[in-house]
Amino acid sequence: MRAVGFHNEPSQSTNASLISQENGDAFAPETGRLHPRAEIELYCQRNAHQLDNWFEPEDGEGANDFDARHDRFRRMIASFTGVNARLALVVIPDASHIAEDLETLVERLLKLDRLGTEVRCTDPNRPDALQSGEDLLGLSGRSPRRQARIRDAIVAKASRGEVLGRTPFGYEVGSDGLLKPVMGEVEVVKEIFDTYAGPWHAEDSKPLGGPGFRAIARSLNERGLLTRTGRPWSALAISGILRNRTYLGTYTRYGVRIAGSHEPIVDREIFNRAEAVTRSRKPVRKRASEPPYLLGGVARCDLCGRGLFGLTRRRSWNRVDGTSTSKSYRYYECPSRNARQERVSEDSARHSSWHADELEQVVLKNIQGWGERIKKKLRPVLGETVADEIAEAERNFNRAVRSVASAYGTLYDLEPPLKRLEEARTSAGSSDAEPVGVAKLLAEVQGDDIVVAKAAVAAVVERVIAGEELVEVLPRF
Repeated sequence: MRAVGFHNEPSQSTNASLISQENGDAFAPETGRLHPRAEIELYCQRNAHQLDNWFEPEDGEGANDFDARHDRFRRMIASFTGVNARLALVVIPDASHIAEDLETLVERLLKLDRLGTEVRCTDPNRPDALQSGEDLLGLSGRSPRRQARIRDAIVAKASRGEVLGRTPFGYEVGSDGLLKPVMGEVEVVKEIFDTYAGPWHAEDSKPLGGPGFRAIARSLNERGLLTRTGRPWSALAISGILRNRTYLGTYTRYGVRIAGSHEPIVDREIFNRAEAVTRSRKPVRKRASEPPYLLGGVARCDLCGRGLFGLTRRRSWNRVDGTSTSKSYRYYECPSRNARQERVSEDSARHSSWHADELEQVVLKNIQGWGERIKKKLRPVLGETVADEIAEAERNFNRAVRSVASAYGTLYDLEPPLKRLEEARTSAGSSDAEPVGVAKLLAEVQGDDIVVAKAAVAAVVERVIAGEELVEVLPRF
């Protein structure tokens, strides 16, 4: 396979400390590893890759010259996208050579994946770039040393194939700490894969497959089969099982991959067919830039107190004249809401669900009606809610990275949490600015700039309690 080498460690600063080894390779005693260029060359030699291009620091470039590092990555991308572009495997010593933080790493891995190439690390303990980044990089330049210490304490256990964290449906942890199949659950896992993969198809034909995620979940629920937690099956749960390589008998955790560590449940041929069906059915969507939700972080369900999340649904239909059209619908919805159960039982409690425009208009009208007494008592708090939202977005992003690095999902599952994190930070807006008056904040609440209006709402509103019919707006006193 054709390969390119990419690293950010200046050779000039390292040459002074290089010592000759028996095999003639350059060795850096301060790191205990070969020089990046030597590591990459040796990796390609051992794996029969044809190394025919380099992207490395120029003479005299400093280790912290971030502009030069970013320019080097752009030049590599240009080599893959130009007129005479030729894709290649990107070989790096570890994730710190291609990005300074975890968010940038995910963005760049996604960009390279869309071009049709991938990244491999020469570090034998962390060959996967995302796993390497999870170990070495933090959010926005934060040091991950504490996380590294925790990880080092459990790597020995993971290297033996002993289970860490969640046990996949179909398995249980045996007395030796390894995964053991669970009778009853095994049959369900096999049925999910066999049903979704569908009948065998020739390699050059389209993998039509069988029923989709929702149809399989509905079939299991109709027969009274529940998940391990006693809940009905969902499309998300079915998708998670179909993407989990643990069922092939491979244990993956904290950068450790052990093939044949436990008894497989699914044949590789069936797993590959299911994977091909998923790829063939995945729609290609344009990346839409959705405006933030005005009441994000302040709206709560009156029934359970949980925060309402913004939800966008898109509908397409054909007109009588044969032309097609589409429309987007935005909602605020409680995560505890079960629409199907509410339709079946009229007596069931109804968690909050509002059209975004309707709820926002109710809240804005309420704020507009505040009298002088309320305005004088207001004690705006700038940035507090925004900071909470950023912290929650960071936690979600970290959880998603850990999940994908542990073989639950793909790189593209990181796009939504990454986008949410970026939006949360953008919403911070003027959180570090000088304090502003109540009159100005109330004017901004009614303004057209959604980012400014959202920050203003968070500053003057403590909570919005949204019920099925009644909405209560609590000012910040």
